[in-house]
Amino acid sequence: MSSTSSNPSASDVAWDEADTLISILRLWGIDYLVGTNRPLHPSDVARDLHSAAMLVRRLAQCDYPRVRDASISLFLLHPELSHAIIETLQNSEPKVAEQVVVETLATLYLQRLWSIRLTLALGRVPCFPEQPFAFLWQSRHLPSPAYHDGKWGLVALQEYEQKRSGLPLNFLQDWQNQVDHLLHQEEAKHQQTVDVLSILTDDTLPSEYEEARMSMRPSADKASIESFLTRLGQTFHKPGRLYMVGGAALVHLGIRPGFTQDIDIQVGGPNEGDLIVAIQRLILQLQINIKFASPGDFIPLPTQWETNAHYVGRYGTIDVFYFDFYSIALSKIERGSNRDIADVKLLIQKEIITLNELDAAYQEVYAQLGQGRYPQIIPERFAEHYIAIRQLL
Repeated sequence: MSSTSSNPSASDVAWDEADTLISILRLWGIDYLVGTNRPLHPSDVARDLHSAAMLVRRLAQCDYPRVRDASISLFLLHPELSHAIIETLQNSEPKVAEQVVVETLATLYLQRLWSIRLTLALGRVPCFPEQPFAFLWQSRHLPSPAYHDGKWGLVALQEYEQKRSGLPLNFLQDWQNQVDHLLHQEEAKHQQTVDVLSILTDDTLPSEYEEARMSMRPSADKASIESFLTRLGQTFHKPGRLYMVGGAALVHLGIRPGFTQDIDIQVGGPNEGDLIVAIQRLILQLQINIKFASPGDFIPLPTQWETNAHYVGRYGTIDVFYFDFYSIALSKIERGSNRDIADVKLLIQKEIITLNELDAAYQEVYAQLGQGRYPQIIPERFAEHYIAIRQLL
């Protein structure tokens, strides 16, 4: 007759460590992880270089990805930990060191991508240093954080991590979730204490659109988008509507130079379901990314969005439009990445939209908040965000 062992299981030990790390992270200002607030050892609360390096190492070894990836928020909140990271890289076994590399590069790419919104949330320009870690992306043949404001670096890092781990997981979404939680946490704490105009000359802001081909990257230029529309028109023979959204609309219209990583679209009409199936078949054939997305996924839409959609043309039996650019602009402002804000500035500079009409669309959208839909949007915070970003335009 077998007896039950009183020794804790491996999963129990792993959770105990993760729970302890959550309590430690709370002392460093990361409040969004849920744990049991367990008592800590005095060594857990020390902040000398050795103790900080130990924390970095323990996070890299954590079996719970959500806790492990909280390193990203920790590094963004405490850029002074760069010295502890260097020490950890120098004194850890290769597997642990490589996990620290991934967390560090994810932080650098996300800091570039979200520098404007992080500045508004933190009350200061994010300053996790890039130069001490240049050897990390260079030795792994990854893009620098400055390239496309970190966006393509994140995609390349995900490909690198998928190969390293042998797991086809969406690491990028896990990393982004950390920044989303950090932004919501800090936006709830801080008022607009920063002169947002002062960050226009900061190195963290995007430079002009630097476009170049990278063989590792699926991307779509105007010709690729046109080819997709033509192929769709040739293979689908029922009436339908297709709206180009976001970067796809800007690139196809010719106001954003070069490429877009994804072709974002929305479809409609009485044959919407069949049209989606036809597009999904084309996704398997074409070497470009196509996503079903709409500004309405993120914010309420102005009542005139369909009237304000720009007609592009008919491809077979499908009428193609650019989605209402005011809705596109407001959804990009609500999201608030560097690339999003640069896109809105382009729309204004090219006179596709005007600031007066944008203000009017904002007022209409704002009036729809707090009515049950889009519960994640707090009206007052949306207003603060719009006013702050409006200064940059």
